[in-house]
Amino acid sequence: MTQRTLVILKPDTVVRGISGKITDKFETRGLKLVGCKMQILWDDLIKDHYSHLLSKSFFGEIVDYMTSAPVILQVWEGPDAVEIVRRTVGATNPTEALPGTIRGDFAVYVGKNVVHASEDATAAEVEVERFFKPEELFSHKRADEHITFGR
Repeated sequence: MTQRTLVILKPDTVVRGISGKITDKFETRGLKLVGCKMQILWDDLIKDHYSHLLSKSFFGEIVDYMTSAPVILQVWEGPDAVEIVRRTVGATNPTEALPGTIRGDFAVYVGKNVVHASEDATAAEVEVERFFKPEELFSHKRADEHITFGR
């Protein structure tokens, strides 16, 4: 099933100059980039996005971190995109993330784990709408999209 999912390349990705390497991992997996923009997030947007962590003692650190530099917001599309992105990203805790995953290769701390990926298809829909207007998303065909082994 074709899906869309949100990925946020967090401030440490931008300031370390590794956004291209991370984007390449999703493209190599066969996903299509259908939305992409850079922006500095504001407090209210972060509070909305991370509302499930609002009561945690470390929430202020999340706000400080997520507003410390620009982020790159991406929407990826493809068959089972949510699951493919989640597996490509790896475990939330980088010490548990397997080598070859984004967090396994590029992250060291839970608090600075390089990337956010939508948790499931329902969250992906909400998150894409939170960060992108419909006119900021573009459908297109990949050159290899006609190849459908096993589908």
